[in-house]
Amino acid sequence: MNNSYLKGLNTLRFFAAFLVIIYHGVGSLCKLNIIKGDILPIFTKGGDGVEFFFVLSGFLITYLLLKEYNKAGNVSIKQFYLRRVFRIWPLYILIILIGLLLLGYIYPLIYHKPYFNFPIWKWIILYIIFLPNLAIKLYPMGLLYPLWSIGVEEQFYLFWAPVFKLCRNKILITIFIFIFLSSIWQILLEFKIFIFSDYLVNFFKSQKFYAMSIGAFFGYVFFNWKTQFQKSILAYKFMQYFILILVLLHLFLNLPFSEYFLYKFLLASCFGYIILNTVCDETTIFKLEKKPFVYLGTISYGLYMFHMVVDYFLRTIYSKFNFSNYVFLGSLFYILLLLGLTVLVASISFKYFENYFLRLKGKHSA
Repeated sequence: MNNSYLKGLNTLRFFAAFLVIIYHGVGSLCKLNIIKGDILPIFTKGGDGVEFFFVLSGFLITYLLLKEYNKAGNVSIKQFYLRRVFRIWPLYILIILIGLLLLGYIYPLIYHKPYFNFPIWKWIILYIIFLPNLAIKLYPMGLLYPLWSIGVEEQFYLFWAPVFKLCRNKILITIFIFIFLSSIWQILLEFKIFIFSDYLVNFFKSQKFYAMSIGAFFGYVFFNWKTQFQKSILAYKFMQYFILILVLLHLFLNLPFSEYFLYKFLLASCFGYIILNTVCDETTIFKLEKKPFVYLGTISYGLYMFHMVVDYFLRTIYSKFNFSNYVFLGSLFYILLLLGLTVLVASISFKYFENYFLRLKGKHSA
């Protein structure tokens, strides 16, 4: 295990991916009219799973950059980008190719109509230049929809490493500036200060850089002030339980104002707090280093990337049957199949595809 490994984070990754998978699975059951009416709030929180990934990304990237700077006295932008390329790009490109095959060729064979009713080259260009979060606002992307968040992360990475290197002696101030500016931008968008088209507004809103900046702050705290944090009231168990209860209330209830930016900002801060306490292994209540979840977190990138492919496959099969008399069993079986098959596909991808590139990534680790 490498010396950058932080206990508990893989389990958190899996829980975040689980929220996204369940959200899309239940959504498919609703489209198939197997589930009708209101559903439990926990099944609608896929967006929060993605937001958690954003906070975690900001945390890890900043922590690793701080660690590299502390060790080498500098930050290699080239190695930073190479590590991201080897980890993110291969599976990203593979999913795009799978999407082209399934939506461009298999879909017309099954449904006798084309899926792409717009020029394919336009969205291909947007995906290639890592603007899938713009593509999904312009065109129906189907099983390629989850890639929007990968685009947001890559957009953040594009400027965060150079900014870190340039401002490395004032990185905390820089983080606060990024939190402030990205938050003000989201508030201005929320109140429709600018005269943008709807798709541009939604595109800019998708760039949740505030969440990654919040994660960066907690990464800074962990690297520089871990001991002080663990001795502070913020690390007391009652505080950890309090924040955990708040997050659980959010997940299981439809709380008021949850669509407003300030609410999302506070939720992202709670995510950062949970991440920080999880990696502070000595004082945490979040004892999450359990082997099954550690493994599922290890393959969580594949879980996230492949689950919509599996979901489309299952939805096509399920559309051939009538489950009106077996709503509960039919729904439960669908979700279990979705989870099981996604884990299987992600495991195969990790072992036989991603691992090759991860070894190359390892050569460029700090």
